[in-house]
Amino acid sequence: MKDLFLLNTLKTLKPLLQKDGFIIDGVFGSYARDENTLQSDVDILYHLDDIFYSKYVGFTGFKKLDEIKKTISDSLGKKIDLAPKNNLSKTAQKYILSEVVYV
Repeated sequence: MKDLFLLNTLKTLKPLLQKDGFIIDGVFGSYARDENTLQSDVDILYHLDDIFYSKYVGFTGFKKLDEIKKTISDSLGKKIDLAPKNNLSKTAQKYILSEVVYV
C-alpha cells in the first residue's frame, strides 16, 4: 500500500478511537491493492470490544458508529466504508482477510 497519508492518519486515529472500544484493524479493497482511483472509497476493517458495548447501549451504538465514520472520513478527506471483522461472511473473509493491510 503506497498511500502513506492514509496509513499514518489511521495510525494516529487508532488509539483515540480505541478509547471508546472501536478498533481499526486495517484497510482492504482498492487502496490495499493500490488500485484506487479518485472515486474510490476507503474500505476499513474494524472490530468493537467490551468498552464500546458497555459505553454505547442500544441505538447510541449506531449513533457512535456514525460519528466515528464521519471522523475518519473527515480526517482522510475521502468517503469510507466500515466492515465489521466479526460479521464477515465466509466468502467475505476469504477475500477481505487475505488482502488487509493492518494498521
